[in-house]
Amino acid sequence: MIKIHNTFSKEIKDIWLDLEQESDITPFQSYKWLLNWHQTAGKNYDLFITCVVLDGQVQAIFPFGIDSSKFIKKLEWLGGSHNDYMAPVIRTSAQAIFNDFNNIWSQVLCELPKFDFLFLAKQIPTIGDHKNPFLQIYTSQQAMTSYQKKFTSESDNYYAGISKKVLADSQRQRKRLSELGVLEFNILDSNQTKNYFLETMFLFKRLRYRQMGMDDHLSSKNHQDFYLNMPEQISSSAKTHLSTLTLNKEIIALHWGLISNNKFYYLMPAHEGTKWAKFSPGKLLLEELLQWSHQHKVSSFDFTGGEEPYKKIWSNQSFGIYQTTRSFSLLGRAYLFLMTCGRAIKKILSNILK
Repeated sequence: MIKIHNTFSKEIKDIWLDLEQESDITPFQSYKWLLNWHQTAGKNYDLFITCVVLDGQVQAIFPFGIDSSKFIKKLEWLGGSHNDYMAPVIRTSAQAIFNDFNNIWSQVLCELPKFDFLFLAKQIPTIGDHKNPFLQIYTSQQAMTSYQKKFTSESDNYYAGISKKVLADSQRQRKRLSELGVLEFNILDSNQTKNYFLETMFLFKRLRYRQMGMDDHLSSKNHQDFYLNMPEQISSSAKTHLSTLTLNKEIIALHWGLISNNKFYYLMPAHEGTKWAKFSPGKLLLEELLQWSHQHKVSSFDFTGGEEPYKKIWSNQSFGIYQTTRSFSLLGRAYLFLMTCGRAIKKILSNILK
């Protein structure tokens, strides 16, 4: 049986929180994370939270939504730009979901309202010990790579395998800053400092967006509220982690991230982009966080998706993140054609500019 919920009701809350305890999920599929997203940055989305019921028990949740502000009706994972990984929530013991996914998905499509386009972005390749079933039924493309640093039992330091040149440069910058005052690494645990921390993060990130000519989504109150309203404890296994690097008590770099199931998620780094930028404070804070993670027996440090050079320097493993697309109407086919043309043009330009 398929049941679709159009609100974050008490019923779906109880079902979801129960399923979280018996599923292999990232923090981005947790109930509180996506509820907060829908109440802030995702207000425009109509909800189609799809539950798969087998033998009287919910065995899977597909957290879908459609952005009602757009002309084309795209069925997407909830979470938008704030989610680094996306996937269905499937009970670990629900082998039947993986064995009969084509049939289950056909039933889901019969229950969902008509839509033009299926757009499942940032999909992880595996869910626990199983392959992500959505990558099996439709043609999917690798959109980017996710990088991690796994701390092995053989490692006796966080900088194992890093070149002496990288470490020497950090040591030089740290020494230069220390000559100008007291340089401190801080982990924040007080709600009193949370708002000031986030206001500083918004300031740093928005300046950086302008410098790089990027879209400034933090100009929107709804996107700022996503961080301001996020609970510290996101699930039984996930919580936020806030840190700063200060010089004479002035924040010169900061990071907003998560710890979940003994994994550190490196999500929103930011640094002062004018007078202190030449000292690479963001890099120094990253190294402090790596050292902290290693000392606190964190199993891995997850940089998530993106091809930034520093991620490749510090990581020792990686996996692909995939995008699944499929048209379900004439308008959807036109949209897919334009998407394909856009990717081809982007690839040509990239090759020309190399």
